[in-house]
Amino acid sequence: MRNSIFWKRGALLLLAGVFAAGCTGPGIFENEDVAARKGLMKSIGKTWGAVKKAAKAGDNKAAGKAAGKLYKLAGKIAKTFKNKGGKSRSKPNVWTDKGGFKQKAEFLAVSAAVFSQVHSKSGSKAMVSKGVKNIGKNCGGCHKTFRAKKKKKM
Repeated sequence: MRNSIFWKRGALLLLAGVFAAGCTGPGIFENEDVAARKGLMKSIGKTWGAVKKAAKAGDNKAAGKAAGKLYKLAGKIAKTFKNKGGKSRSKPNVWTDKGGFKQKAEFLAVSAAVFSQVHSKSGSKAMVSKGVKNIGKNCGGCHKTFRAKKKKKM
């Protein structure tokens, strides 16, 4: 009798552990591809914020370093958006216009690289400003074309 209670409790504990582990990862609520895409885009947004913050503060070295990181992250976009599926804010044309999507990602990468290697090292406030605007234009241009607007909560 005592053994049966022990096994029941053990089985319940094991089941609770499996359930909890499943809830912490992307498994139940979103697939791994969507989680990878969202993670990459979150990293890009955070890094883009660091570029703007450093440039605004006049720290061109830090802005250039952050733009170099942005270049590397932007280079992963097309590879990360390889599998359709899962719930995300991607528009359907991400999957049908692969060439256009890849080109927009490359524009972002190139503008970040140029900023990192040229604008941030120029010492010119006007060039830094122009470089920041160019990165923003390429980042936002992709969002306008390939990302759905966030639904407003009521």
